[in-house]
Amino acid sequence: MSQLNHTDLIQDITDKLNRAEITLGQAVHAIRTRLYQLTQADYARLCKVSEKTLREVEKGNTDPRLSIVERLLRPGGMALAARVITNRVQTMSERVQANSQNS
Repeated sequence: MSQLNHTDLIQDITDKLNRAEITLGQAVHAIRTRLYQLTQADYARLCKVSEKTLREVEKGNTDPRLSIVERLLRPGGMALAARVITNRVQTMSERVQANSQNS
């Protein structure tokens, strides 16, 4: 795969993650299959995680430790980052009121 295609694929995966169009597991699956064309066994070995862990992350059946997420994203040139997604913090009374209305 050419460097341009590699860069485009990573950008596509990153954009979809940022827009919440794909899950972490789907991103890992895309890195593994679209970028490297690897089997789960080979990618798990590359990332130094168990094949079962990789399979469960890709399916969305687990809540992996941050260290596992980092290992699974690293071959795609990605790293875990936090970002603020809200513009306004609710007051405690607003949160209590919202919770009581949803119950």
